[in-house]
Amino acid sequence: MTEHSTVYDCIVIGFGGIGSAALREAANKGWRVLGIDRFGPAHDRGSSHGQTRIIRRAYFEHPNYVPLANRAFEMWDELNKRHRTSIEIKELITKTGLLQIGRPESEVIEGVLHSAQLHDLRIEQFTPREIQLRLPLFKISENHIGLFEPDAAFLRVELCVAAMVNQAVKRGAEICSDAIVERWFVEDSGVVRVLTDQGNFRSKRLVIATGAWSAEMLPDLPLGLQVLRKQQHWFQLDRVDQRIENGFPCFLLEQDNGDCFYGFPEIDYLGMKICEHSRGTPIVGPGTMDRSLNQAELDRTTAFMKSHLNFGRQRLVHHSACMYTMSPDGHFWVDRYPGFSNVVFAAGLSGHGFKFAPVLGQHLIELLEGVCAPELEFLGVANRLADSRQ
Repeated sequence: MTEHSTVYDCIVIGFGGIGSAALREAANKGWRVLGIDRFGPAHDRGSSHGQTRIIRRAYFEHPNYVPLANRAFEMWDELNKRHRTSIEIKELITKTGLLQIGRPESEVIEGVLHSAQLHDLRIEQFTPREIQLRLPLFKISENHIGLFEPDAAFLRVELCVAAMVNQAVKRGAEICSDAIVERWFVEDSGVVRVLTDQGNFRSKRLVIATGAWSAEMLPDLPLGLQVLRKQQHWFQLDRVDQRIENGFPCFLLEQDNGDCFYGFPEIDYLGMKICEHSRGTPIVGPGTMDRSLNQAELDRTTAFMKSHLNFGRQRLVHHSACMYTMSPDGHFWVDRYPGFSNVVFAAGLSGHGFKFAPVLGQHLIELLEGVCAPELEFLGVANRLADSRQ
């Protein structure tokens, strides 16, 4: 096996959403950094693909995410300015607003209102009648309300990953694509050795951001990760309301049984993207996930559409499958690897982590420098693992 002689300042395993952000952050510091990925930049085999992701501030999952979301907006805007050097280049972030719908006592509605109140966020409330007057595509139950966040947006996910990798490379980062990491360990000297099918690499520091493969890379940590297959759908409808040029927002709707679906305005020929955020199919081997169309998941999505959208005909244009890597409590794991101050990781992003990529990437690099941001301590390992054992 080839032994590469360079001792890097930092190696990043996985350069999807979080890894590409960490790669860029390390390169910006002038570190000699290597990114290793089993596929390559902006691929469609993991979790950071599927055209779009919602970014929002009024976080129903937990109000602790709100300061992180505020910082993420700033960092995406900064990245976008560096990326969009001409008007012909597509922007990374597009403001559309986000309409979240559910019963007043639902997890989504209560959580959004709680976060908005704690952090003084701008949220507008609408009745079903008011929603349907403004957005006639929707059919809203009388026992539901809508909360509109006007500053919410969507991110073009593959473009975001590619932009972060490109900016890292411009700052001197090296990338090693199509390389499978077999294992890593810390030598007695403190240097980290990473063994791959393309040779062995050494580094002073290590970032592990391997998404659905996290359990393989973090085998000694009892993080309780579960990988779920999620199917994404794009439909053409026999209407024009849903087009982005007509002011249609992103949306998320929690049904009475707790199931959640979300969607995006139609931004191109693929049509309107609509997916289920709840449920999902557990999988064991992320590398062997079935990517063919799952009819049962499609049927659930089309049933949602018939119940909550007004249209005559629809046609499925495209589908894809990605993965949620779920933690037991739905919160991310982001911390130093126990026992090694020069190894950090992010795992269990639970289907809502991509929007925070630049913040989490920065945090991982800061952890390697001995800096721990208090607002991110709730994502750490020690207290949560202790609580889970009680």
